[in-house]
Amino acid sequence: MPKCKKCNSGLVTKSGKANGKQRYFCKGCGCHFTEGDGRTNEQVDAKKAMCVVLYSTGKASFRTLARIFNTSPSLTYRWIVEAGCKVPHQEITGEIKQVDFDKAWNYVESKKDALFESTKSLAIAAGDMGLGYSAIVILQRSDNAPF
Repeated sequence: MPKCKKCNSGLVTKSGKANGKQRYFCKGCGCHFTEGDGRTNEQVDAKKAMCVVLYSTGKASFRTLARIFNTSPSLTYRWIVEAGCKVPHQEITGEIKQVDFDKAWNYVESKKDALFESTKSLAIAAGDMGLGYSAIVILQRSDNAPF
């Protein structure tokens, strides 16, 4: 008898056949499974890897990846979450050297406010507020600034 695919238990019994293959039932966790079901192969693993690479570089959304790989957006989402859970948690130490404000820039660009002009340079002020919090303020120089 094979071991359970979910809990690796030896408490497995036969549970009929499906598509000509023997099905098994695990008494430990209640999982039904088929030995050698072939749902995971090299092509699926390659699709998963490419989805993770394209998503992590910011080149594609879940919907775009689903169109590229002929899957559903929810499946691509699950693949990326699964890959993200396997990555060990990284501690942030020291000062932050790089800040990504792509999302903030899209927000600022979408505003029709005449007070903000995207052609002017921005000033960034950073400070430590204590208790582990820091603040970053992005300012735009006014037309009558002395410097």
